[in-house]
Amino acid sequence: MKRFIDRLFPEVSPTKLLSEHAELCLKSGKLIPEILDSYFDGKDVLNFSNDIDKFESQADKVKTRLREIYTKLKWSYFDRIDALQIIHNQDSIIDAIDDFVKVLTMNQVENCPEEIVDKIKKLGNVVFESINLMKTSVDELKVVVESDFSPNEISKEDSITYSVEADESSTDQLGIEIGRLLFKQKNNLNPVDIIFLNNVVILLMKISDRAENVVERIRMIIR
Repeated sequence: MKRFIDRLFPEVSPTKLLSEHAELCLKSGKLIPEILDSYFDGKDVLNFSNDIDKFESQADKVKTRLREIYTKLKWSYFDRIDALQIIHNQDSIIDAIDDFVKVLTMNQVENCPEEIVDKIKKLGNVVFESINLMKTSVDELKVVVESDFSPNEISKEDSITYSVEADESSTDQLGIEIGRLLFKQKNNLNPVDIIFLNNVVILLMKISDRAENVVERIRMIIR
């Protein structure tokens, strides 16, 4: 009987674990503006990778617990596939931030025009905001489930989705704008530096894409 009850009511709910995992994404994402500030100040940013590795290790433990719960659950508000897709995309956010830091350690760009530096920093802030909104969306999923899919709570989730989509569009536009500014510097900057910074911008845009993927999957669940 106890095993049957455990399958219906696990010790930790899947939505709580998704929220814990999203919090680790948020902690990693919060470092992005600081990483960019340090990089353009000419400082070594490798130490940030150590922090992100710790978040990644904690996230792996949460992911393992989620998988274990779904092997035992008899019933859930949404499929195991949906939960694993969400946590997979959240995982890829932390991975991409780690890649972003490690790529920055490979080359130090000097004499980059201030306008480009400012826009890359702005992009970093927008990407962090998209992760912040993703975390809010995951938290709201927990509320939606606990409210038995209340229309009022679903409406709140929809509002978050629109905000994330607007941020993602802003990220794309800003990324393209930075790319154009970089390639206009082909006669002034080292071509290797131009390609390097453009790749950094693409990495940042991918992080925002992953956050949007999480929100889109959540929207599919509640609809």
